[in-house]
Amino acid sequence: MTCSGCESPLDEHSLSCPECRRLVHAAKLDSLSQQARAAWRLGKFAEERDLWKQALALLPGDTVQHRSIQSRVEELDRQFEAAHHAQSGWKKASVGFGPAVAVLLTKGKFLLLGLTKLGTLLTMLASMGVYWAMYGWALALGLILSIYIHEMGHVAAIRRYGLAASAPMFIPGLGAFIQLRGVRLPPIPDARVGLAGPIYGLGAAIAAFGLYRVTGLKICGVIANFGAVINLFNLIPVWQLDGSRGIHSLTRYQRGIVLAAAGVLWMLTSIPMLLLIALAGAYRMFTKDWQDEPDNTGLGQFLLLLVALSVVVMSSNSATAVR
Repeated sequence: MTCSGCESPLDEHSLSCPECRRLVHAAKLDSLSQQARAAWRLGKFAEERDLWKQALALLPGDTVQHRSIQSRVEELDRQFEAAHHAQSGWKKASVGFGPAVAVLLTKGKFLLLGLTKLGTLLTMLASMGVYWAMYGWALALGLILSIYIHEMGHVAAIRRYGLAASAPMFIPGLGAFIQLRGVRLPPIPDARVGLAGPIYGLGAAIAAFGLYRVTGLKICGVIANFGAVINLFNLIPVWQLDGSRGIHSLTRYQRGIVLAAAGVLWMLTSIPMLLLIALAGAYRMFTKDWQDEPDNTGLGQFLLLLVALSVVVMSSNSATAVR
């Protein structure tokens, strides 16, 4: 066995040439590196970690590459450990709520998980009080539940990537937020997490509208309308709003499609939020943070949300009309 670069003799266990320092497994390492970066791009962090571990076994321990990859593996291990502790904490917090809740949790009633955290409950009640004073108890309850479901959509998406997320925390009168602990996501996972909130929020709005149609209760239609408008607001692609994360994974051409769709829908419906989305979308055409590779799934989710939320707003407008 000889070095492919200088043809010096190599031991069968050698990882690099003692003469020219050429890596013996350079081709394999290049392949593993490409696969690991592809896994990172898609948010497949467990797969990325496994690939980097394979690469470590082919690298001398005293190289810069080994130290860099080892650092990334340790970072991923910390993320997974934090996620495990966070999920365990949520499960332990549910014990005090009695066997009934525990049974529901074991059956996958994910949305109840956030209610096992004292901080979520206290800030939710505080926000409930503010909205109650502004709109009355029925609309306040509907808004709180809609916001909560929206935020749990983000939590669900983060947990699917094997990462730790806090339970929702409410800010009275301003909405709610969650924390993604110490992780900077690649564009595609970032977009999935960002749009998961409006997707869950859309589900809540559709459920409220369904109740309105079945029961005739006007308040359900108002909740559906408010929920849809709030989620459209969150799709404005600026600042820390969900739309900004959702557009993060798109190419410039795909951003143009979002802009065009929002503009056309605004002309058809006159919903003000759609105009704001279109204007912000035009701005994001020139921020030069677009991606080179298309994200068709992300584009489809964004367009579906624009259309579906617009339909809910228009369908529930009659419930908000003053007579």
